[in-house]
Amino acid sequence: MANKEIKLLENIEIQFVRAENEVQFEEKLKIFLSHVLKELASPHEIERKKAIEILNNIKKRMTKAVKLPWNLLAELVCSENFMRFTLVKNFTIVFLKMAYDRLTEKDKITHLLSLIKNIELKSHTLKKFLFQIILEFFQKLSLKFTDLETKEVVDSLYSLYECSRLLSCEKESQTFKFEIMCYLCKSKLSANIFPSMLQVSFDCLYSHKANVNLQKKGADFIQWIIRKADTSIVELIGKALLFGLLKIIKETRIEKFNNLLREQEINQTLLFKPFYGSSGLLIHNSWEGII
Repeated sequence: MANKEIKLLENIEIQFVRAENEVQFEEKLKIFLSHVLKELASPHEIERKKAIEILNNIKKRMTKAVKLPWNLLAELVCSENFMRFTLVKNFTIVFLKMAYDRLTEKDKITHLLSLIKNIELKSHTLKKFLFQIILEFFQKLSLKFTDLETKEVVDSLYSLYECSRLLSCEKESQTFKFEIMCYLCKSKLSANIFPSMLQVSFDCLYSHKANVNLQKKGADFIQWIIRKADTSIVELIGKALLFGLLKIIKETRIEKFNNLLREQEINQTLLFKPFYGSSGLLIHNSWEGII
């Protein structure tokens, strides 16, 4: 079995040697890099040594113009099976960082989604490992104001926040949320994406895991929304808030609004519960049956 794998690795090595230019070399990376990295998990030392030799040769040939297969590397780094092996982990991270550095600023933010997707389902060890990588990459970002008015970028920021919200038990998620909010507070577009701007605002303010810095940033973002949101959005927010309060009154059978504050079972979390519902609930404009 080892001889067969060695032969395969030797053939892969020849394929890289035959790449005459950067375009061909890039294509070979898409096809073979992931396989070579996985060979580092082999129980046979001879296979691991051959894989290391090929990977070191690849690193020597890399130029800034050559792009690495981000999706394949991200898939590997999110794998519970392969990240158990130190060699696989170390080499994959090296190439993942090289791939990240070669992305545009816009692509850097959108490509992080592949690392955080379904992260809440990972083991605690891998979850912590991935979050460290994501934080490191995110803190390298240097998004310009023009980038922050691009829907793809802002949508990615909101998606990253939503994924991190699922990890409210993790201390790292609070730092990550804060970093995201710093960007959202600079984007006029972010203040006009409903209902996402309300969801993150109230998560910052009322999540029981939110620290003081995150709560302050949530308050800052609400002020930003008031200043930058279109009139139509502000009107929509008012209707959504009123609908939410009326719905609570109906569900708790409280006839007078003043009684709402005296009911022990109605706390801050319940008060803002409607903002975490579906967008269909939030933009519902019919009051029939509520009161």
